[in-house]
Amino acid sequence: QTAAIPRMASATIRKGTAIMAAKAGTIIRIDHDYHPLKETELTTADARIAEGHANDPDILDLFRGRQVWIDHGKGIVTRYAHTSDVAASFHVGDHVNAGDVIAFVGDSGTPESITNPDTELHLHFELRVSGVATDPRFMPREGGKPIAEDDRVAFTIQRQS
Repeated sequence: QTAAIPRMASATIRKGTAIMAAKAGTIIRIDHDYHPLKETELTTADARIAEGHANDPDILDLFRGRQVWIDHGKGIVTRYAHTSDVAASFHVGDHVNAGDVIAFVGDSGTPESITNPDTELHLHFELRVSGVATDPRFMPREGGKPIAEDDRVAFTIQRQS
């Protein structure tokens, strides 16, 4: 099965496509013992969401599925969610380098993983700075500056080609 990546990218992914660490750091979570989302969990979560609890941490965590989190220091953490599997060779506390394969694309934690498996294949990537979700496109790079507002459109077009 394949799924097109949203319009910001230009590739097709398949279940099991390797996910690589964006930057060197220390693994602070890696879900080796993950169990797939169950229908009963989905029903319970849907009821809690209907009661106004959509943003409760445990609900968000449930719907992120199997995950890997990497601490890069200075309050920066990357999260990789909805993975089909995680690299067996890595454990909490292990150091990873940028480009190390840490997990594999999947659809874990999505309602579709129960109702229509392998139709929501994607990587949910989060960059958190001091615990706050941050758009990685606008983070300054080490030794560099953020992309100027006037240059972002040209940058995005170039990145897609």
